[in-house]
Amino acid sequence: MKQLSNISVTFKKSLLLIALLFSQSIIWAQDKTVDVNLNVNKGENDWYAQPWILVVGGAVFIIIIVALLRGKK
Repeated sequence: MKQLSNISVTFKKSLLLIALLFSQSIIWAQDKTVDVNLNVNKGENDWYAQPWILVVGGAVFIIIIVALLRGKK
């Protein structure tokens, strides 16, 4: 019975050691600072800021409104 108790204690200590090593590796992984410098501004305007997009969108909207209103007659 004493041998079984020693195995149980050894097993518990081993699990504790593994758990501590795992938690320490997580802490070390969070310790590093990441230096990311992204420049997404390519000097271009956004597509929705272009005037021709507004004109085309307005024209399509008017065509859809006319088609819907004309179909009710």
